[in-house]
Amino acid sequence: QEIVDSSDYKVYPNGSLAIPDIDADNEGTYRVVLSNGDGSTSVDIEVTVLDIALVIEKQLPEEIIIAPEEDLNLEVIVSTATSTLEDDITLSLQYSSNEIKKDLTKYLQFNLLEFTAENQYSKDNARIWEVNLRVPFQHSQASGNLTLVVRDSHSSDSTITHLIIAKEANDEAPFFDPVPSSVKSFHGDDLFIQTSVKGSTPLTVLWFKLDPYSSEFIEIVNDDKFTIHSNGSLSILDTMEEDEGSYRVEVANNAGSAKVDIEIEVIQRIDLVIVKPLPRQTHVYHGKDLDLEVTVYAAITSEDDLTLSLGHSLKGSYKDITDYFTYTISEEDDVDDRGDDGRTWVIKFIVSYPFTDDLGHLILSIGDEYSGGITTTKLFIGGDDEIKPYFDPKPEDV
Repeated sequence: QEIVDSSDYKVYPNGSLAIPDIDADNEGTYRVVLSNGDGSTSVDIEVTVLDIALVIEKQLPEEIIIAPEEDLNLEVIVSTATSTLEDDITLSLQYSSNEIKKDLTKYLQFNLLEFTAENQYSKDNARIWEVNLRVPFQHSQASGNLTLVVRDSHSSDSTITHLIIAKEANDEAPFFDPVPSSVKSFHGDDLFIQTSVKGSTPLTVLWFKLDPYSSEFIEIVNDDKFTIHSNGSLSILDTMEEDEGSYRVEVANNAGSAKVDIEIEVIQRIDLVIVKPLPRQTHVYHGKDLDLEVTVYAAITSEDDLTLSLGHSLKGSYKDITDYFTYTISEEDDVDDRGDDGRTWVIKFIVSYPFTDDLGHLILSIGDEYSGGITTTKLFIGGDDEIKPYFDPKPEDV
């Protein structure tokens, strides 16, 4: 009998068939026929309606306590109508504690034993299975919630337990030393976030990145971009704009847990610009130090990222006098907003006497890691600003 679109069936243009709210009346043999001007073809299928969904008859206990470095062993009993459970069954195990979430499925080991004799879980047309599970202690050493999900090809069920790692009297709660801090990185650079986790072993370290769309922290796993080091530090290769955001590191052992949130900012690299150079000419009094000031615009994150050198030039000769000048660098806010990641920095420096007592040019070189610039001033040596001028010796009549 031909099937047509109705409340019982839906035939799609691509040949698929949907049967809403299926029940035993829909069991049987179905044939789909495809034809065009060159011929036709058909396929027969059998539809079987199962009236028994998978159920975890014996759930996990509300609480499980294990000792440090003890494997985690679990047991559940499952009823299902699946004829070949070993082929159809899948299990997953998830760990959660506060905002930490970790998939333990890949560490899960299990075996199945079918009950052939009638027992308290027996049902008509159902098979009863004992499922024994094991997680090696290296992956189950933090207290928290465990969620086990058992699925067959038609349905699923879940059960939850709270895992407690028995605390020993001399156990030390985990902590960070040094504590990781927020950092800034240039676009394309490799980034290393340094820390070291302390406390009683074994320690479990997890890094997360905040998903801006779901507002949830997503676990970071080792891959070509991210590396979580054994001491808890994190490496990020070739940082890009998408690597910006909030990060969280958590460490846990059987004595407790600790977490730190940091921010990572990725800065576009721009060339350093000397916005306010040295004056073309500078007058300095005999025997006095020289105060000068320049302003630069650069995409640096701190004054430590700038390097300065000073030289003196006269009649083709050059002398490096970097060791004889001191300087301070400070950031000025909202001075030169160019819409990028650059900042305005004011450099004030003092050139010490006697290196101010020669005519010639002072040459100041300023650079960051990627670019730099030079500014010069011509020195004029004059009188004294405190002592009135006098003759020594005084000229006489001749």
